[in-house]
Amino acid sequence: MSVFILLITLILFSNSCTSNECSVVSPNGKNKIVVSMDESGMPIYSVFSYDKVIVKPSKLGIDFENKDYQFEKLRIANFSKGKIDESYELPTGKTRIYENRANTGLISFEDINGKFIKINLRAYDDGVAFNYEFENEDKVVINNELTEINIASTSSDSWIMNYNPNYESFYPKRQFDSIQNQALSYPALLHLDKKIWLMITEAAVYDQPATHIVKKGLENKLNLVLPEKFEIQKHYISPWRTFILGKNLSTIVESVIVENLNPSSVLKDTSWIEPGIAVFPWWGNYLANSHIDTLKMYVDMAAEMKWQWIEFDVSLVNSPWRTSKDWRTTDWLGEFTAYAKSKGIKVYGWDEINVLDTEMDYVYGKYRDLGIDGIKIDYIDSDDAFSMRFRDRAMREAAKYKLHVSFHGETLPRGQRRKYPNVMTLEGVRGAEYYTFRGDIPPTPEHNCTLPFTRNVVGSMDYTPVTFTIRDENPRKTTYAHELALAVIFESGWTVMADRPQAYLTSPAKTMLQQLVSTWDETVFLDGYPGEFICLARRHGNDWYVAGINAAGDKEISLSLDFLKKGNYKIEMYSDDSNDPLSSIKIEEMNIDSSKKLKLKLIENGGFCTIFKDSSR
Repeated sequence: MSVFILLITLILFSNSCTSNECSVVSPNGKNKIVVSMDESGMPIYSVFSYDKVIVKPSKLGIDFENKDYQFEKLRIANFSKGKIDESYELPTGKTRIYENRANTGLISFEDINGKFIKINLRAYDDGVAFNYEFENEDKVVINNELTEINIASTSSDSWIMNYNPNYESFYPKRQFDSIQNQALSYPALLHLDKKIWLMITEAAVYDQPATHIVKKGLENKLNLVLPEKFEIQKHYISPWRTFILGKNLSTIVESVIVENLNPSSVLKDTSWIEPGIAVFPWWGNYLANSHIDTLKMYVDMAAEMKWQWIEFDVSLVNSPWRTSKDWRTTDWLGEFTAYAKSKGIKVYGWDEINVLDTEMDYVYGKYRDLGIDGIKIDYIDSDDAFSMRFRDRAMREAAKYKLHVSFHGETLPRGQRRKYPNVMTLEGVRGAEYYTFRGDIPPTPEHNCTLPFTRNVVGSMDYTPVTFTIRDENPRKTTYAHELALAVIFESGWTVMADRPQAYLTSPAKTMLQQLVSTWDETVFLDGYPGEFICLARRHGNDWYVAGINAAGDKEISLSLDFLKKGNYKIEMYSDDSNDPLSSIKIEEMNIDSSKKLKLKLIENGGFCTIFKDSSR
């Protein structure tokens, strides 16, 4: 191993290729991906960050059913290198302007049959990625991927969910080498020897199955696994195998590499896309969608709270759980959407994959006729090829109808909002709906403090936060201030407020609630550690929203405010009421000098939230 490390160190700062090895280095020179050939002519790769081996030599390849195509006895036929240097704008996410800068490499391999297989490489300042590409004359069946991830670290803390097709589980902290014979979900977060942070995920999955990872035995090796074999067309490009890398957690939390690895937007005009704060009647009343007066009450609340959307689960008219077609003959739907519009509130609906797969045009067209501007699509719960292709069609067709889209009962985001900016959010998370499910485990404070470092890193997250009401079915342990802070801590194009109207209308934090937004121009990680606490600053226009949540014991924090313009700020700080932290909140005015640290005390399971407004306006 020492010889191997020495060899790589000698070539670490160059994009290069020999007859047996090609490499690409990030613009800042810190991250590198190397592809070489083993003795059998099988391609292998390695990943490096800050002079450290992150992924040891690991197998590359695809298992084709047609053995005319093989990932063995290959030779490097050609290597070309390039550069990506662009920026683009999206209506949702951690930022408004996405910077996409990477060095690239394209390796062409020739097999013993004269067929060519390509591997694309990218090296970013916050990670590396690769994918497979090849042209073929006939249709080909892929049985599985041969890709391995051989983690070099001998001691790694990890936060990885056991594989669940609906991604609604927890990310427990475990020693990576203690996990064995376990299917695991993306994203996988590891702290390698307490020196380098690594997140493993995938990007750009549209017309093929998504993968997950499996760890066998006690080896620190992961295998990529497909849920099924599938047929590919003449030009095949795999999803990107993605590694986010950095010495600091800020690199993980602030990364947009997943979006950068996706195709450019298919939409020339995005002026009609309007993210916003939404209200969610179902959480407080499973039959709320069956009664126009109840829905109007939620609209009135949204208008008073200065929010923008209502989720009207159209297909749940006369049904609390699964699709009913009663809405198609219900005569008050147009009256309701007109009422919402008169109050300045936009409406999005709800339906299931089993309906939309065969009646998508009917439902989308009917929505437009009724003045409904979006849809939540539910019960997909799969990573198979059919489900991924359905999602792609649903997003593409929704854009033609100028409909916003959310997915529920859902897989992990893989950056599709870049290609389809009309995608507002995805579930794929154990969120506040679990407070309503008696006998199941609801979100815990530790879970909330893990999500910003795991699930929410890779895309919008429909958690349905800020549930002040303590449900008898599954009481929460988070404080009132913790719940308020979730609206800033969790990123989602539709921030869907789940509680009942009175919980917000009579809230002592009503003033703060009326200022909530769901779009961000910039995100800055301030402090935190997975499962313990997280503090973030997010900019909307000239205003900075600063929030934190805690799951550990009482904690004193000291936050740098160097993201602010220099000066004095008068803020309203919303923090825990130590006398009644579950049901009340402390609000105090504070004068803050941006050159000084913001010092706060967080109680166990607590939180805080405030807004720094630009005083120069």
